[in-house]
Amino acid sequence: MPFPTSRSKPSAPRTGAAVAATDAESGTEGADRAEDLRKSLYALKVMHERGLLPTEQYEAEVARLKGDPT
Repeated sequence: MPFPTSRSKPSAPRTGAAVAATDAESGTEGADRAEDLRKSLYALKVMHERGLLPTEQYEAEVARLKGDPT
């Protein structure tokens, strides 16, 4: 095995499939999606309050995220 140099990097582990399987088994997958939704809605609210997002676009994005057919 060659000596590591400052230019070599260890290979990244492939944990994505294992994490997804664990989430599915433990039931935390839905919790992650709920947390993502909460964070997305909060980010939209902050951008709207700061005047960075027009009201019409804010309302459309909130409806889209919540799954409203409007």
